[in-house]
Amino acid sequence: RSQPVSSPVILQFGHAETLLPLLSLMGYFKDKEPLTAYNYKEQMHRKFRSGHIVPYASNLIFVLYHCKNAKNPKEEFQVQMLLNEKVLPLAHSQETVSLYEDLKNHYKDILQNCHTSKECELPKVNNTSDEL
Repeated sequence: RSQPVSSPVILQFGHAETLLPLLSLMGYFKDKEPLTAYNYKEQMHRKFRSGHIVPYASNLIFVLYHCKNAKNPKEEFQVQMLLNEKVLPLAHSQETVSLYEDLKNHYKDILQNCHTSKECELPKVNNTSDEL
């Protein structure tokens, strides 16, 4: 039976050029040996294949579940990731669903050093008529 949605969906958009670095930063698709011109044949079945990871119109979805009947507060929020509509096992546990707190703790170094407002700030525009 359907239940009403209690909160809106938050959508943010980017490109392959933003998804690939994000997935790499999160620890996905790491190969044991780097690809070079000398080991190309041996790396034919490598994990990092940009065309497979982020094909045209790719997407990365974070689903946050609110579990009202959780046994304790730590279990109340859980997260699942999907890459191109396929469940992506979480890098820290290889499980398909994780406690939000565990996921946040795994990426705490990245999150604490991410200064979004500074990094994503648009340059100030000088709107004087002499520039026109």
